[in-house]
Amino acid sequence: MRKTGLLGRRISYSKSPEIHTRLFEKKRLMISYELFDLPRENIQKFIDNLTQNEIIGFNVTIPYKEEIIGYLHELDSTALECGAVNTVVIKNGWRIGYNTDVFGFMQSLEDNRISVEGKDVLILGSGGAAKAVYTALVKMDARIHMAFRSETRRKEFPKALSIRPLDTVTDIRPFALVINATKLGNIQQDEMPIEIKEYSKDNILYDLNYEPLHSSFLRFGSSVGLQVVNGESMLYNQARKSQELWIDAFNIF
Repeated sequence: MRKTGLLGRRISYSKSPEIHTRLFEKKRLMISYELFDLPRENIQKFIDNLTQNEIIGFNVTIPYKEEIIGYLHELDSTALECGAVNTVVIKNGWRIGYNTDVFGFMQSLEDNRISVEGKDVLILGSGGAAKAVYTALVKMDARIHMAFRSETRRKEFPKALSIRPLDTVTDIRPFALVINATKLGNIQQDEMPIEIKEYSKDNILYDLNYEPLHSSFLRFGSSVGLQVVNGESMLYNQARKSQELWIDAFNIF
C-alpha cells in the first residue's frame, strides 16, 4: 500500500492522520497516513528508505520545516519564498519540497472572512510556520510587523515594517490581526506567547496551534470579547493541498 505521513518530533497529538485518512477515504484511495515521529539522527535513514517503504510523500512539522530542505532535490517557488517546507512529493526517487501552509493560511482567512489588505498585522515567531504566514501576508498586501527572539533571523523578513523582541509586546491595539506562530500555545507548552496589557475590541487573535482547541492565547481573547481563530482551518486546507500534489504527481485518478 502507498504511504504518506507526517515527519516531526513529539507529534502524537497531531490531527493530521485523522484528516488525511478521511480525505483519502472520501476519494476511495488506498493510501495510508502515518506519524513519522523521529529524532534528528534518524532522518537520514528515513529518507534513504522512502522508496523501499512505498512512501509517495509526507508532510513536515516542528522542528524540521527548515532542516528538511537539506534532504531535497528541488523546491517549488512558494517553498523557495518561505525558506520552509511542509510537504514533500517523492517521484522516481526525486524529492520535491512545497509549502502548502501558505495556501492553508490564506484560505483560512477567507473561511473566517478576515481581510488583511492594507492592514497592520503582527506575527509572533520566526520559525517555519511564521515564514509561511509572512509569505502569505506579503501576497495579500498586508502591512507586516513581527516579534521574535532571534536577532540573526531579522534579515529573513525584509518586507516587515517593524521587528521587535517578543517580550516587549504588551500593546496590540495597532494591529488588526495578531498571529501566534510560536510553539507557546500548543498542547505541550500552553502558555501565552506575549503578555497583553492593552487591546482593542477590533483586534483578532489567531493561533496557528490547533491542539488544544482553545489555547491560553485564544482563551484570553475570548475572555475579553475578541474574535479568535484556531489553526485547525489552516491545517485542513493545507492538508487538502498536500493531497492534490501527491495525487497529481502519481496520476492516481
